[in-house]
Parts: sequence; structure tokens; C-alpha cells
Amino acid sequence: MAKRGRKKKKEEITIKSNETKIFFGLVLLLLGIATLSSPFLSGTLLEYILQFFGYASILWGITMCYLATILIWDLDIKNGNKILAGLIILSITSTIFLSFWLPEDYVYSENYIAGGRIGAEIHFQLVEILSKPIEFAFLIIMYAVGISLFTGIRLEKITGVFTRLFEDVDDDENYEKNNQEGQIQFNGDEDINETVTEDVPVPDGGKYVETPISTEEISKEPKDSKKELEPQFSNWKFPPLSLLQNPVKQKQDTKIHERNASIIEKTLESFNVSSRVTNISIGPTVVQYALSITVGTKVAKVKTLTNDLALALAAPASSVRVEAPIPGTSLIGIEIPNPTPNFVYVKEMVSELTNSEKPYELPLLLGKNVAGKTEIRDLIDLPHLLVAGATGTGKSVGINSIILGLLMTKSPDELKFILVDPKMVEMSLYNEIPHLYTPVIVDMELLNNALQWTVQEMNRRYRILKQAKLKKITEYHAREGAESMPYIIIVIDEMADLMLSTGVDVESKIVRLAQMSRAVGIHLILATQRPSVNVITGLIKANVPGRMAFSVTTSIDSRVVIDQMGAETLIGRGDMLFKSPASPRPIRIQGAFTDTPDIENVINFVKDQAGKEIEFLDDITKPVENEITPSGEKSHSKDQLFQDALNVVVNAQKGSASLLQRKLRIGYNRAASLIDDLEEAGVLGPQDGSSPRKVLITSPDQFFDSSEEEKDE
Repeated sequence: MAKRGRKKKKEEITIKSNETKIFFGLVLLLLGIATLSSPFLSGTLLEYILQFFGYASILWGITMCYLATILIWDLDIKNGNKILAGLIILSITSTIFLSFWLPEDYVYSENYIAGGRIGAEIHFQLVEILSKPIEFAFLIIMYAVGISLFTGIRLEKITGVFTRLFEDVDDDENYEKNNQEGQIQFNGDEDINETVTEDVPVPDGGKYVETPISTEEISKEPKDSKKELEPQFSNWKFPPLSLLQNPVKQKQDTKIHERNASIIEKTLESFNVSSRVTNISIGPTVVQYALSITVGTKVAKVKTLTNDLALALAAPASSVRVEAPIPGTSLIGIEIPNPTPNFVYVKEMVSELTNSEKPYELPLLLGKNVAGKTEIRDLIDLPHLLVAGATGTGKSVGINSIILGLLMTKSPDELKFILVDPKMVEMSLYNEIPHLYTPVIVDMELLNNALQWTVQEMNRRYRILKQAKLKKITEYHAREGAESMPYIIIVIDEMADLMLSTGVDVESKIVRLAQMSRAVGIHLILATQRPSVNVITGLIKANVPGRMAFSVTTSIDSRVVIDQMGAETLIGRGDMLFKSPASPRPIRIQGAFTDTPDIENVINFVKDQAGKEIEFLDDITKPVENEITPSGEKSHSKDQLFQDALNVVVNAQKGSASLLQRKLRIGYNRAASLIDDLEEAGVLGPQDGSSPRKVLITSPDQFFDSSEEEKDE
């Protein structure tokens, strides 16, 4: 009876229910159609509406119909509030403006219709308060604001139209005046020799005259104020949820979970641990039993009984995990595999994301925790992510789910990818999508060039923020729009192959990006199936705080990834431990599942919408030219490893031949020669006994920037 009562309560119609919205939407739609047609049709109600709104009733009717469609179909229109506000402002302003031009006597007459009664009353109030000239200026400003909100065009562009209009008028007057004299006149105080001339056509038989352009104006353009491209996909539509497969769920048998809870209590009791299961959290693939133990019982004693619990529950010993304590509680969690597991599908994750009130800049669709709660994170808060796990544990599926979630929610103007796939098959599907800066990189030599380009792009963006007097990319987006400086995400699918083939050169660039690129919207997602200290070095770990640890083979690998044991007890198939700066202890999550048909459907939709051949940036994978040194030469050393040696000593903040030997895998003679070259270049200090040489700069850019400045001088 209690359950039936709750169902009836849920079906009650309230002011916020869908039935109420649809009812008011239908009423508003009927009223909007009547208002819209009042200037064209006759009828008592229509005549009353026309007298009230005047000819502006056309705009008022459109506004009502727009709001009605949102209520009836429960539409989630992007920028819908701005469009509605723009329509309301345009309707009110038009109502007043139609009364502004007419004589006062006519406005008060019975035959007056133009602005309606409401327009006339507001007009006379404004005249009394502001005076007629100021009212006119006020109405023009309101029109500009309304058009900006309705169309999405920034006020800067709208006012720029009027500015260019007045400039064109002035130019035409000067042009006609100068043509009457037969030539372009220079002011007496101008220095003609310090001007750059430009051919400008004039209507005198095809002849050309020279118009001066001051070199001062040219020099005002800063070197690094590179104009970003205009949005190419302003009408971008996000892929619909119908492209993704529907979740398949298995019904849970609560009796099995209750029986397991009883077995856990009895097993612990046999080892003199008094406990009671207070809560059962049924997750997608894991069930967590929350235990309350008596005061004085050591938590370590419960942890040592995992094998005994596995034996009693008939579960694999390696898959029983103890969470002690459960964060935010005084309970101990016993986690075992769910006998009737359910996968977490990307479709339900994207649906949860679109209905979420929390704004996400770069949403990461992780999955669901042991309590069945959806886990979504923002990449800009991490700001980089390390993904590790043994072969076949769901690492590649997790990366594909993350990429797919970003494609479902971000346009090519807002987000760009650089994808690296040494295995050549994992990410080949993503080729030719408009979100890519360059085709999927499979050659590790090209990756070195791409990372160098990214470092230069990072420096360029910092200079733009400095000129704009802003600290981070979100502030720049608020001023200029997301398309003005799109986010860049670099996804490297296999770090082990990368580190073995390229070594310290790529590592130094990755570390540099991880240290500095967050503020300018460049983020890294690094994945590996061999989480050893040779692949995930200390510098990389220190600068990549976001960690996704899938099942690994040993507890040592688990420590490398998440700095503690636990990942070796995961059950695989998307089961992971996620660690972020916001949570000091890792959270167990069942990763989102996506299949090849889902990826193909979304990619085909994205490609079809682009509608044209994608133009990639060729400069990304081209070799970078040698940097200029302070002496003006291409390099202080003929050795090709000079720049690599520079990166090594700057990152380590010490310089010695033995350090270069270890990092660059070279002999002593070559390492000693590079140390001498670095000292000559002003990077290292002189020899001080047996101590390592002091590094005189904190960043390789200081060396190259000083080179460029001296070259300019």
C-alpha cells in the first residue's frame, strides 16, 4: 500500500510538471497566433490586441510563439534565454519607436494604432523623464542590445558597422576633394620618405595614385597578436543520442546480496571480528558491503582476511578489495564482483551530462562508482590525465569513451585534437574529422615535431594573454569567444613505445607542456600498458595529477600509477581506480563502454556535417628550424644533441657530463663536449670542483628569447 501511495504522489500535477508546461504552452501559442495576425484579420479580440500593442503586435506574437514552442516540446535550445530576451527587448522598443515619430495630438486620438496604448504611455513617460533627443538615443541602444541577444552577434561588431559607415562617408568627402585638385595631397609636416605606399584605383581612365600608409601604424601590430581564424562551424549541431546503442541491463537479485552479507558477517565472526553489514551498494560490476565493526578492532585485521572472505564467498581471491574506511563514513567496505554485472554505456553518460546543471568545459565521461552514481570530471580541473592498465583491461575503450564524449559536446571551433597512435589501428577511425589539427600520428619522429609545435603554440598563447592582460584561457573565451582560442587535447595511446623510440627529447617536451600549458587550454592524455618507472618517470607523474588505473599485474605497477596498492585487485573489463587532485584517495569506477558501431556512427555524422575536405595544419609535423643563438649563428654546437642537452640540464637544474651520459645514452667525450658548448652559450656556469655546474636559466625559452632579441637589435 505504501508503494502505491508513493506512485500516486509522483503522478500529481504541480506547477513544475510537464502537463502544466504543455497546457500553458498551448494557451500561449494560441494567444501568440492571435497577436501575430491582429494587424491582418478582423475580430473583437484581435482589434483589442491591435489597439494595445499596435503594429508591433507582429513582434509580440513571434515572441509568444517562440516561448510556447519551448514549453510544449520542452526544448533545450542553446542560448535560448538570450534569444527570448532579445525578442522581448525588440518588441518593447518597436512599440515605443512607432509612437516616437507621431504628433502628440494624433497619439491621443481614438484612431491611433501605430504603437498601441502601451507604446504611447511608455513614450510619454520617457519624454518627461529623459527628453526626446535622449529618448531617441536610448531606443537606438536598446535596438542594438536586442539585435545582439537575438542574433548572437557581439555588440562590438554591431557598433563597428556604424563606425565604418561614418569612416566611409569621411573618406568619400576627402576623396572627392582631392580628385578635384587632380592628386592626393600630403600635409606639409608629413615625411614622405617614411611612408609605405599602396596602389589605389581611381576613376580616371584606369590610372593609379599612391596613398600613404604610415609605418607607425604598421609597427603598432604586435608580433604575437596572430589573428585566430573566424569560426568555420558556427551552425554546428551536436550528434544526437539516437546514434548510440541503448543500454542493456540485467535485473539484480537482492537475495544473493543479502546472503553474501550474512556470509561476510559469519566469516569475520569466526575470526573474532564482530561486524554488521549496514548498507549494500549495488554498482554496475561491483557490490560494496558496508561493515560496522566494534570499537577496538584493528582495521588491518580485516584487511588480512581478504583471502578467507574470497574463499567463503566463492570469489577469486584477487578480486576482493577492502576499502577502509569508506570516505566520509566510519564504515569498512568489502567489495566483490557483482554476479549479475551491467556495463555503463556512453549513451546514458551523455544523457546525464546534457541534463546536468553543472557546466563542464571539457567533460570526461568516466563511468559509475560502486554506488551507481555517474562520475563526470572536467579536464581543465585535472588538468592532465594518465591512463594505465594491462592489456585487455579496458584502457583503449576508456580512451575512446572520453574522445566520443568530447565529440558529442564540443564543436571543431571549440576543441582540437592531436592524436598519437603508435599501434596504427586504435585511432585510425578518427582520421579526417574536423576536430583534428593533423591526421592521426603513427610515426614517432613526426610526434617530436608535433610536440615542438605545441610548445611554440603554448608560448604564443601566453603572449596573447599577456597582451590582453588576462591570466587564463577561460577569461579570454569570456571576452572573445571559445572559437578565438580553441582547447587542444593531445592523446598519446602508448607511452612505452614512445619513450623507447624517442627517449629524453620527447619526455622533456611532455614535461614542459604538463608544467605550463594548463592556463592556455592545452591538455595531455597519456596512456600506457606498461606502467614502469622507465615509462612513467617522476617528472611526468609530478605534473600529471589525474590518474586512471585499470587492472595491473602487480602491486608495484599499482604504486607507480596511483602511489598505492589496489589496482592489482581490480576485475578488469573497465573496472578502474580514479585519482584526482580533488580526492586524495582513489575512487573505484566502472568505466563507460563504447563499441566500434557507436564510434563509426558519431564520426560519420561529424564528417557529413563538415561537408568538405578538412584542411589540416601542415606545420605541426614539419621539422622545426634550428633556433638562433645569441651570437647570431644557427647553433653554438655542431652536435645535433645540443638542444636535447639544453632541455636536460634546464629540467634537472644541474649540469654534468655523467647526467648527459645517462639521459642521452652517449659516451663521456661527447657529453663533456656538450657541457663545454652549454657553458659557452651562457646556459651553465663554470666548473666548481666536483659539484655539478649551476644552471643560469630556468627555462629553455630564456635562451632562445634572448637570442631573438639580440638578433632583432
